[in-house]
Amino acid sequence: MDERTLNELNFKMNEIIEYLKNNKGYDYKLYNHTCPCFADEPDSDIVEYAEDVKDIINNEVNKPEMEDLELPF
Repeated sequence: MDERTLNELNFKMNEIIEYLKNNKGYDYKLYNHTCPCFADEPDSDIVEYAEDVKDIINNEVNKPEMEDLELPF
């Protein structure tokens, strides 16, 4: 993945995360494992899932931390 594509993906993931944070994303509960039979209650939320996706993508391209993009406008 080239740097421009990664920057675009990072920006879009940040926007999704912010939207979820501002629209009750912390209240949308999910299981943090593949089988809900291991626990009675969800132990994660959709915001954490989105942040995990962003981290996985960045780690896969050997860039553990990406800075948020500063837009020119």
